[in-house]
Amino acid sequence: MHWTAAPVSTARPGLGRTQLAAAAAEIAAESGVRIAVWGQGFRVIGPTGRTEIVADLAALWRAIDRLGRAQPDPLGEPRR
Repeated sequence: MHWTAAPVSTARPGLGRTQLAAAAAEIAAESGVRIAVWGQGFRVIGPTGRTEIVADLAALWRAIDRLGRAQPDPLGEPRR
């Protein structure tokens, strides 16, 4: 398992990935990118509809950089 993989609970195995996808989507919203859980990884959808499936958090950020309008700051304050 990759070190960036979300922790998995035996009762609700997808919950960690869902929470991680929601947090990443909040950060990436300014770039026009949407993020959803897809199987054991994530689906990243750019503002033009172009889509990539990625397996872990590191690949998620690279996909956001490729597909988004502007590079999000993962350490910045999320938009509300």
